[in-house]
Amino acid sequence: MDQQLRNQKDRTGRCSFQIEVLFIDQSAAVQQEEYLEVWRCLKERFPSRSYSLARLEDIFDFAADPQLDSPALEAAATDGRTLPKQQRLEKFLSSLPSATSRNDMIGILRSRLIASLATNHGCKIILYGDSTTRLAERTLSETAKGRGGAIPWLTADGHSPRGVKTVYPMRDLLRKEIAAYATMTDPPLTSLLLRQQKCATSIVTSSKNTTIDDLMGQYFDSVEQNYPSIVANVVRTSGRLAAPPPDTGIGRVCSACRLPLAEGTEGLRWSGDQETSEGHIATGRNEDAAAPCYGCARSMLNP
Repeated sequence: MDQQLRNQKDRTGRCSFQIEVLFIDQSAAVQQEEYLEVWRCLKERFPSRSYSLARLEDIFDFAADPQLDSPALEAAATDGRTLPKQQRLEKFLSSLPSATSRNDMIGILRSRLIASLATNHGCKIILYGDSTTRLAERTLSETAKGRGGAIPWLTADGHSPRGVKTVYPMRDLLRKEIAAYATMTDPPLTSLLLRQQKCATSIVTSSKNTTIDDLMGQYFDSVEQNYPSIVANVVRTSGRLAAPPPDTGIGRVCSACRLPLAEGTEGLRWSGDQETSEGHIATGRNEDAAAPCYGCARSMLNP
């Protein structure tokens, strides 16, 4: 894309579109030294592009507050609004019941922050660099976490309930193919690739710090090497799940991830039982009130 824009400018003196490169600093929640180094190399390699950096805790700057109000988070919410943003984020994440829950919520907050910043910058499309392998991992991990109904919005190109169209231009490339291509360019792009910090055999499945995403990453890392067609089939199959057209409306959305709620359900009651729309109305709650989806409620419930 950088080369395309430079060619356009040389021929016509202008560009048909602009690229804003966004990096989300998650160092308040996870270790990110390698990511910051790749960010520095990216700016050195493509100096003519526009770059923005935001921190994960900046999600609290937007009017659309996360609204993650479970009993498990009551203590964090009590004085949360008086705490600095970073401490508020740390307190929120530390109140979650498992490593999978924390990793899940970090991803949700990151996606919501990206959409909010894209809207503020007037961007029309968000481009994600997810490969076929990454989309396959997400398909199975989100299904395992209870968001199978949201797969069309999480892996497909097109309209997003968060308000900005999303596109995955590298969706037809395996991770190993991208790594191979990076070595063939002149100069090589290998400095812009994250090194695999965990090999396929290094994850202990019984560890309490192992997340669903870790397990899916381990599985597809091994499958991709010898059976790449399986990885591609997962993504092609999920691509057959069509999201409703934007003009039909998406109905109610989850108060946390902002993805559509499954028809006839409102996620979970905090007791752990799945809640139906009939039960939701029968208990006297406001029908239009925000509610968590099954996946988000399960992530925030104590085991």
